[in-house]
Amino acid sequence: MNRHSARKWLLLTIILFLPFSVYASVPAWKILPSESSIKFTGVQNSAPASGTFKKFNGTIHFDPNQLNSSNVDIVIDMNSVSMSYGDFTTALLTEDWFNVKLFPDAVFKASKFIKTGDNKYQADGTLTIRDKTVPIQIIFNTKELSSDKVIVTGNTILKRIQFGVGQGEWADTDAIKDDVKVIFSVTAQRI
Repeated sequence: MNRHSARKWLLLTIILFLPFSVYASVPAWKILPSESSIKFTGVQNSAPASGTFKKFNGTIHFDPNQLNSSNVDIVIDMNSVSMSYGDFTTALLTEDWFNVKLFPDAVFKASKFIKTGDNKYQADGTLTIRDKTVPIQIIFNTKELSSDKVIVTGNTILKRIQFGVGQGEWADTDAIKDDVKVIFSVTAQRI
């Protein structure tokens, strides 16, 4: 191999493996389920109705100094939904609502992050519920608990009708409003 070919080969190798080396340098974080929560609040007949998802996991690669290389992939077990009234919980599992038999998971993915202040960020991503993928924006804060542990708190507003959540007689937004507020608190440990 002559000198010119060797340079070309080296340059090609660097170009091909650069994305992997950048991705590898972003720290990975493991969600600590016992210290994390995802809650939601909707409005039914002018009164708030709140619930939670008890099971979720995912992969987090996040570094505030490498936002362009950061990404999040969170999977929520829709069967883990719980509300204070058992009848509400049972209803949410049905075909008209989450239809958990066909769509057991919701998935949030984001790879675009913007710093909006001290430890404050915006994530532009997608959420998939009932096989419908919709762009969403999440606002969140980070707080370092130790050198390898962080808590992330944030929120977003979803439009349930965009995901087909609440069908048939429930598609009307007079009794049950379209807006659903989601609030989360995720504690994660650096891997």
